[in-house]
Amino acid sequence: MTEQKIFFRGWVTVVVCLLGISTGPAAFGLASLFLLGGPLGDEFGWSRTAISTAVSVMMLCTAFSLPIMGRLVDRFGVKQVLVPSIVIFGLCFLAASMISNYWQFIALYVAMGTIAVGTNSVPYMRVLTSWFDRRRGLAIGIAGSGTGLGFGYVPLVTEQLVSHFGWRGGYFGLGLIMLLFTLPMVVFLLHEKPQSLGLHPDGAVSDEPAAHPVATGDSLSEAMQRRDFWSLIVIFSGLAFVLYGLIPHMVPMLQDRGVPVSQASWLASAFGWAAFGGRLLIGFLVDRYDARRIAFVFFSLSAVGLALLSVQMPIWAFTVAAIMLGLSLGAEVDMLAYLTSRYFGLKNFAQIFGAMFSAVMVAMSLSPLAFGAVYDYTGSYKSILGLGVPLCLLAIVLVLMLRPYGERARGGPISVT
Repeated sequence: MTEQKIFFRGWVTVVVCLLGISTGPAAFGLASLFLLGGPLGDEFGWSRTAISTAVSVMMLCTAFSLPIMGRLVDRFGVKQVLVPSIVIFGLCFLAASMISNYWQFIALYVAMGTIAVGTNSVPYMRVLTSWFDRRRGLAIGIAGSGTGLGFGYVPLVTEQLVSHFGWRGGYFGLGLIMLLFTLPMVVFLLHEKPQSLGLHPDGAVSDEPAAHPVATGDSLSEAMQRRDFWSLIVIFSGLAFVLYGLIPHMVPMLQDRGVPVSQASWLASAFGWAAFGGRLLIGFLVDRYDARRIAFVFFSLSAVGLALLSVQMPIWAFTVAAIMLGLSLGAEVDMLAYLTSRYFGLKNFAQIFGAMFSAVMVAMSLSPLAFGAVYDYTGSYKSILGLGVPLCLLAIVLVLMLRPYGERARGGPISVT
């Protein structure tokens, strides 16, 4: 097999993961919420807190379902979990276009967070850690930028769908994207391990048939006994609370400050495109430099961006803040996946990452509700934005206290850790 074909297959896998993640719950569930929920709330008279509750419930259900899903992925394989989850997720969006009351609205978001939980990034990250070792950070960064890509195009696509077909058409259109694009792409183009195609991680070449190396690493119980496990949970939970509470509220927050909905959608899109670029940059950097230092820089951008957003500014300054926050959004899932693989190995990666990510998802689930409740109670987002600054500073302190993760990274021999 030629070097070009070896190279091609590995990076095709990265692109498939990138596009799959861009249609996952983070982008489709969060970035579309208030462009859909705004007119939906106007029709039914629901408050921002009531609408935020749906996505909070979805993410809370996801938090409790992820460890189970991680075990299923490790035991049965990625596609056996991912494919039916995509089908269910797409059908949930189609069904959402036909709701007529609040309990149906909530029930569908519960379904997205439980039986469709496999559409999250965990299965994709499991695939990437099998395909790449030396270039794992770059591969995870590129594929993980799918969330930023989704945050970039979903507000624009949703705004167009809603403006032409109403909120029901918006839900229906997003569901069709998953069923007619994501599903066949995953079925026909995603391969769980390079060995299934006679290849090796990082495109290593051998004249012998590709071996199936035995992955090494900690069990979940062993990982939970380490300080790093809990430090990573606190670090990324705090950052997720701030950023994922901001995402669904960004458009109404900007509208409250006099920004027209079309401009607010573009600013929300700028946030997403910055996240896309940030994840690419982070993936490139962590293969070359200490990931703790990279996290320090990007977490600092979060703190500054939140401080800017909490005060009254002209529209151009909102753009600067949105870009800074978007760049830092690239740090949460991707860097957590990368550090999990380096600290705890690959043997039980999906289970350990799923457990850690479930804790992060609890913070994600509570934050949109907290943002909505603070707004409904105070008439402003200022106090909740102010809380985000010290949370980012705490993450900065804790990431600097993480231990080095050894020489298994960047340019060393091929490993299975």
